[in-house]
This record gives sequence, structure tokens and C-alpha cells, in this order.
Amino acid sequence: QPLVMPSFAFSWFELVSHRHFLPNLLLAPDRKGWSVAHELLIDYFLFLEPHLKRGQMTPAIKKLYEGTLRVLLVLLHDFPSFLVVYHLSFCNVIPDTCVQLRNLVLAASPKGMSPPDPFTPNLKIDLLPEIQQSP
Repeated sequence: QPLVMPSFAFSWFELVSHRHFLPNLLLAPDRKGWSVAHELLIDYFLFLEPHLKRGQMTPAIKKLYEGTLRVLLVLLHDFPSFLVVYHLSFCNVIPDTCVQLRNLVLAASPKGMSPPDPFTPNLKIDLLPEIQQSP
């Protein structure tokens, strides 16, 4: 865990987010790897939290933050259901100042369900058929 050994944070995050590790965890049958991936990401966010709350980021933390944005963007594209299921716990550990991270987590919608275009003129949310479906 990065909290236990901060000097290993770069390598730890590289291992966890590797293209052969994280996708295989999330593609495990019956979502068996989801809880492990969730726990690993929560541990990482808990490590980043005090550094991101300060406002001033060192170059090293800035690189970790950029990597985190990229990994969340890949998760949003390839595994949006994972982010939907764990959005609450992710948002609880992501600092309020990290708007981009929060927006990536909250932008996820399950596959097959597309949110309505907010720029549609005269959009009435109450009249959309999807409003009757529970998430």
C-alpha cells in the first residue's frame, strides 16, 4: 500500500493499473475481482488525499494525479459499470478540490443506458421514459 511505503507509490500504482492486471480483475466472472480492484483504488485515493487537499502539488504528486486521471478515464470508457457501482465510496475519499476526478467517477453510466442530452431545447426530465427506471 502506498500509505505504508510512500516511496513505492509510483511503482505500486503502475502495477495496479497495468493493462494486464486491472482489466483482468474487472473481467473476472461474476464480478469477483471488483471488490479487490475497489479496495486497491480506495487505498490509492487515501494515499493521494492529503497531498491533493493541500492545494500545492509537488511535481511527483502532479504526475501521480495525471496518471490517476488517465486510469479513471480508461475505467470510464471500458468499465463504466464498475464506477457506477462504487461511485459513492470513491467520491467519499476523493477530496472536494479534485473536481476532475469526481466528474470522471460521476460521469459513468451503465452500458446500454445513455443519459439524455442536456442541451436539447425544451427538455422535460419528468417526461423521459428512462426516469421511470431505477438505476
